[in-house]
Amino acid sequence: MPLISTLITTLLLSTGLALTPPAPTIEAQQLVEQVAPHAYVWRTESEQKQAQIDALERKLKQKDAELAQLKRAKESATPSPKASAPTTTATSGWQTGEFTAYYPANNAMQGGGITAKGDNLYQSLYYRGYRIIAAPLSVPFGTIVEIEVAGQTIKGIVRDRGGRIQGNKFDVTYADQASALQFGRQQGKWRVVE
Repeated sequence: MPLISTLITTLLLSTGLALTPPAPTIEAQQLVEQVAPHAYVWRTESEQKQAQIDALERKLKQKDAELAQLKRAKESATPSPKASAPTTTATSGWQTGEFTAYYPANNAMQGGGITAKGDNLYQSLYYRGYRIIAAPLSVPFGTIVEIEVAGQTIKGIVRDRGGRIQGNKFDVTYADQASALQFGRQQGKWRVVE
């Protein structure tokens, strides 16, 4: 057996193969000398970053738990639909009203085309797909109103007020003076949808 291992070792050495790994090249040694001093700093920075990530993840979990708790509190504080006070809804029926039109222009309305809720009527007459309307204080902002006047139905959202908008008077937005004048002042009916 020893003769065979001697023979294999001799054969390996003669072909340039050895059982021990070769010594590192000069380039590899230079690279080690350049990288080694920084390795400790890099490891320390990596550990610090991981600690920051861990802290942020803990904080995120804490905020998620707080959010879930707030949602549960809100749900328990919100009365059930059966216990809520009656409101004017689509099932409550229609009311008669007077409807006028307005348009975005400095000489036509206060605010120069900006509604009480900050909507720019020069950019759009609609909010969330509903026509912007001015309504009396008795109809809260954000209320969806269905208006029937002169054979047309307008679904609007209350986003504006007006000095003369009182009682059952509403102002419907139009793009320009000609359209507003064409609409004019009309009698019709309205109801709260949402």
